[in-house]
This record gives sequence, structure tokens and C-alpha cells, in this order.
Amino acid sequence: MLRLSEQTTTVRPKTPRVLVVEDNALIALDLEEILKNSGCCVVGPSVTVQDAMLIVDQEGIDVAIIDFLLEDGVASPLAQYLDEKQIPFALCTGRDAHELSVHFPSTPILGKPYNPDDVALVVNSLIASRLSA
Repeated sequence: MLRLSEQTTTVRPKTPRVLVVEDNALIALDLEEILKNSGCCVVGPSVTVQDAMLIVDQEGIDVAIIDFLLEDGVASPLAQYLDEKQIPFALCTGRDAHELSVHFPSTPILGKPYNPDDVALVVNSLIASRLSA
């Protein structure tokens, strides 16, 4: 029998907290399921830029996945806010990803419908960039 002082302590890695910003409920549910299956804790979903900014301030997120076109307009103000807070994010679109990549050249762009492998790869790279910062 091990004595208390001889027991080893297992440190579990922190579950990444991913903010989902998506105004289409079905797409948000799909993305939430993909993220949960990848071992993430999903925060949200948020449907507006303003709501997402409040969540960022209140919830302590690690990374974010943001639909570019939301209920209250484009997500550019949210992207800038996340940059200021040094929170890595990916943008999502069902439209031409090239247009977004011109305006956000260093930001990963996910196309819709989502490929679970692509989502996992992007989230892992965002988390890695957060850890190395």
C-alpha cells in the first residue's frame, strides 16, 4: 500500500474553451458537436458581435471560431477585439474564402459545410499558437 507521500499526482491538461460565434442554429449545433468530439469545451454559441464580445470578457476563452456574416453585420470588429486580447481565432464562411483571406491573411478560414478533420486541425493549430505566445 502506498502512503500519501508516495502517491503520484496526475495533472490533467486543461480542456480548451472554444467560443462559437454562428447565427445559424443548425450550423452552430454541427460545429458544437464536432468540437465536443474533438475534446473541446464549447462556449456559446453567440449570434452577434456584441454578444460575443461580452462572452470574451466574461468566460475566459482560449480560441474562437467565428462566422464572418452575423445577425448584426460582419465580424471584423470582433476579429479586431480578439486580436487586441491576443486570442487566436478562425473565420468561417459559406461564400468565397479568397475574399476573407485577402482581408485577414494570417487567419485560418474554414469553409462551410464543415469537415470535422479540418475543424480539428484548425482548432489544434489555434491552441498551439495560444500556448506558444
